[in-house]
Amino acid sequence: MEQTSSMHQKYDPVIQGDPNLTNPDLAPTPIAQRTWTWWSFSTLWMGMVHNVYNFTWLGGLILMGMSIGQALTIAIVGNLIQTFLIGLVGRVGARHGIPFPVWARSAFGVYGANIPALIRGIVAIGWFGVQSYLGATAVNLLLSAVIEPWRNLNEIHFLGASGSLWIAMIVYWSLNTLVVRRGMDTVKKFEHWAGPMIFVVLGVLVVWAVSHANGIGTLFHEPSKYETNVSFVFKYFIPAVALYISGSWASMVLNIPDITRFARSNREQFWGTMIGLPIATLVFYGMSALIVSASVVIYGKAIWNPADLLLEINNPYLSIFGGILLTIATISINIPANLISPAYDLVNLFPKVFNFWRGSLVAIIISFIYMPWKLMENPTVLYGILNNVGAMLGPITGILIADFFLIRKQRLDVPELFLANGRYRAYKGYNLTSLSIMVAGTAIVMTGQFVDSLSWLYEYAWFVGIFLGFVGYYAAARIIKQTKGALPKDMEPSGTIGEELSNISKQQPTVQA
Repeated sequence: MEQTSSMHQKYDPVIQGDPNLTNPDLAPTPIAQRTWTWWSFSTLWMGMVHNVYNFTWLGGLILMGMSIGQALTIAIVGNLIQTFLIGLVGRVGARHGIPFPVWARSAFGVYGANIPALIRGIVAIGWFGVQSYLGATAVNLLLSAVIEPWRNLNEIHFLGASGSLWIAMIVYWSLNTLVVRRGMDTVKKFEHWAGPMIFVVLGVLVVWAVSHANGIGTLFHEPSKYETNVSFVFKYFIPAVALYISGSWASMVLNIPDITRFARSNREQFWGTMIGLPIATLVFYGMSALIVSASVVIYGKAIWNPADLLLEINNPYLSIFGGILLTIATISINIPANLISPAYDLVNLFPKVFNFWRGSLVAIIISFIYMPWKLMENPTVLYGILNNVGAMLGPITGILIADFFLIRKQRLDVPELFLANGRYRAYKGYNLTSLSIMVAGTAIVMTGQFVDSLSWLYEYAWFVGIFLGFVGYYAAARIIKQTKGALPKDMEPSGTIGEELSNISKQQPTVQA
């Protein structure tokens, strides 16, 4: 398999595609731009695991009565599941050099792919705005606590936000544009130092916490009120694992090819993810637990929000430094998780108009003008909208995994993905089979919102959706094959791996739209 990987990376395919389907940002990544190493992916995940959600999520389990050991086990199990899926799906980008919306053309049709791409893009833009607002709010609180002129700006209000918060939000949103201004290479360089730096600063906080608490604190000695048995596993452990996956990187399973298309090889992206994500998560949660455990001794209460902890410490220099850290940490998560995807989705929708930079800029602007600070006045409504739209991502993920790994045997005719009348045309550019399964899977999952006895369908929407999409699509392909005697051309593998490599090796690196 290593021979296959290296040969795929030796040649660039010719793309002479339809202008409505092709541009340089959608075409297979040229070999010269495939520079992400295993360390690039490891540092990417180092930066991404550090976020307020992960910090508070662990605290929520402990407040429920679980021991730190039980909470950490839940996090690691959930992390290993999604790490494996991310590494597996990442093969699409590493092998073929294409982003998620182009990959989706193989299963949904060359124009039908815009539907799952836009769904993913809407969810990502929504969460980008939420995370940006929360990051700006934390920085604003820290600066307001230590800088009096900054605090005075709180008396000015406009469109539901204070003057100081407006400045924090504008600066924060603008910083994102600087990181993505020159494309994915800048993102890589940013993550190279942002990811490790976060752990250096956390290490300093751990030393501070342990020294001031004269030890690791009390939480590590607290027994669980739940006995680890079969009942615990089914009633608490499995639901907590499912909740963890749904709230962290479930959506990244779908669009990880957006990033792995820049990998030097599949091995680099796979092992970079396998090393970076689970190990970084274990270290982050361990450090978080130590810091919070010490806070119980020092302040008499468990503090599960890093911004609140910095306020309690009440050191102006540390607060300013912490505000800078929180900004860097949030950006290092938000760009790869919630900005890269909609950028490529917009390029896929209007390839004549957008490139990666323009798509990123439009996504950033949209995430601001929908005013998440106003919608967060009632976060239940906003989260409900995003979760309902996000429920569609499960069936889409299941369909694409079944299509690529089972039906096509990991083989795609990449140049044909850019042709309006090529092998992936389906019915006028839309694969009605996959689109129907996507709608049916989503409808089944959504019934859990309205039928109490089926509420578990919605609670485990991502898992149920993947199962329905995967099984439904594979079953449909088998039925079609048995009925017609063969799969339609758009559902067949592109040929043997040897033939595919032979065709690619004869081509020269160029993009012609």
